[in-house]
Amino acid sequence: MAWSVRGVRPATAKSLWFITRKYPPVHGGMELLSYELASRIAMRRPTRIVAMRGGRFALPAFLVVSACTLLLAAMRGSVAAVHLGDAVLAPLARIAKAFRVPTTVTLHGLDVTYAHPLYRLWLRMFLHGIDAYVCNSEATRSAALQRGVAAARTSVIGIGVDLASIPPSRAAREDDLVLFVGRLVRRKGLAWLVEHVLPGVTQSRPALRLAVVGDGPEREAVSAAAVRAGVIERVRLLGTRGDAEKWDWYARATLCVMPNVRVAGDMEGFGIVALEAMAAGCPLLAASIDGVRDAVGNAPGVRLLAPGDAAAWSDALRELLADAALRDRGAAAAREWVASARSWERIVESYDDLFTALIAHAPSAS
Repeated sequence: MAWSVRGVRPATAKSLWFITRKYPPVHGGMELLSYELASRIAMRRPTRIVAMRGGRFALPAFLVVSACTLLLAAMRGSVAAVHLGDAVLAPLARIAKAFRVPTTVTLHGLDVTYAHPLYRLWLRMFLHGIDAYVCNSEATRSAALQRGVAAARTSVIGIGVDLASIPPSRAAREDDLVLFVGRLVRRKGLAWLVEHVLPGVTQSRPALRLAVVGDGPEREAVSAAAVRAGVIERVRLLGTRGDAEKWDWYARATLCVMPNVRVAGDMEGFGIVALEAMAAGCPLLAASIDGVRDAVGNAPGVRLLAPGDAAAWSDALRELLADAALRDRGAAAAREWVASARSWERIVESYDDLFTALIAHAPSAS
């Protein structure tokens, strides 16, 4: 099925409509945010979730069906507000606006900066006139302002993590095991780390190995970089893994790395892997870049490094790999911080306050 509509709670009052093209069973940061936000908001107020269940080729049909469904509901006066899952769905705001229904959209980063000429035209046509733009990071907000979004209508609300939902693991933390989790694309910086950092560190840490959980178009580039650097036997490309196995790797790893590099037109809107690593008590080294920096915030115990600085990354890896006490102190402090500062309840409360304010000040339809 390419799309689905489901109501939550009896429709005795106007409902908040949550429309998203990113939703489970597909896994990813946008899907996680859509699911957690929609399902948790639904426990607070009448909510109707309209979610695309197919692949990207289902998007045109989903837009048409969503538009027709929303139009009929707006004509009946049963829509209190509309929340759009990302900028691609911005045309649906026109329908809500015609019926004076307040509309919000979450911006994630790449949905604002994607450089294809036709998509840029799409944004110029439709990404304006929305009542509120929720940016997942300050980096995304900056990108949105560059696209002409009104600053007064923007706010920054990040992504959360639920420590209680982390599956228990019997895995013991290992020595000299570095972990990378994420999609293998150039901006993640894995090929750079493998070629320019790993060889030097292995000279002082001969047992060092790198486990890679994730897949993507840069897989061959990562393998080629490992061959050139003479570390292919130390790199284990595990591909995409289920949640339970992913959390096992967080529990096993000595530390987790996010070596993002700058790629024009391809920003990291948010660093959800950072939250996962901190929540799992896995020491973290991350590039101080884009939304990764926003995700980490002022968390204690997390080391932020300049992107592309091989010397700084090599030194930090050597230091943490050699000092278990330093790793443990930092990981414990980071886990405590993420539990309080990045809980889903805090994230959802911020969204719910926004929805309440918009609905309260919405003009009556004539």
